[in-house]
Amino acid sequence: MAVGGAFYGLHMGHFAGPLLRWLYFICGLAGTAMIGTGLVIWLGKRQLKHVKSAALPFELRLVEVLNIASMAGLVSAVAVFFLANRLLPVSLAGRADWEVNAFFMAWGLSVVHAVLRPGRKAWIEQLTLGAALFIAVPLINALTTPWNLGASLMQRDWALAGFDLTCLAMGLFLGWAARKMQRSGDSVSVRKASPSPRSITVEQGAN
Repeated sequence: MAVGGAFYGLHMGHFAGPLLRWLYFICGLAGTAMIGTGLVIWLGKRQLKHVKSAALPFELRLVEVLNIASMAGLVSAVAVFFLANRLLPVSLAGRADWEVNAFFMAWGLSVVHAVLRPGRKAWIEQLTLGAALFIAVPLINALTTPWNLGASLMQRDWALAGFDLTCLAMGLFLGWAARKMQRSGDSVSVRKASPSPRSITVEQGAN
């Protein structure tokens, strides 16, 4: 119990004040982003070797699916967990367990979605869904409880206000990431569709 309590306090940042907790949180995000971007870069380099193939080898396709589900899908599942906390009836038996079940069901569905959809489209769709879910968290909170963002700010309840603002920021960030990936995909499609200058010259010479 002592070891468990120590790890829990370390995880929740009980050893620090608000400023250091935010720094702790940001450093945690940075470490997670480093691992996630490393996985994406690793896969991208290997996909270049199969760019002319009709389909990726099974092992690379598996890594692609797991990358999507473990990053975009996991983020959406966290938002579902927060929404379940607000939407499930208070009188529901085993309510806390159902919040956890909602998290894992959403995460499992993200795996199924990543299997059924092409890689880039799956990324865009799951990032867009995550953006919508996180933006919905403070909205649902305002509709189902008296502790909306405006009330929290007026009462200077920085814990609740910080939570809502962080959810909004996360939603905007995920929306930006989805939009950037969409535009990147569009530009790649245009480059593939446009003939190279050399091919135009050769074609004119042949004519």
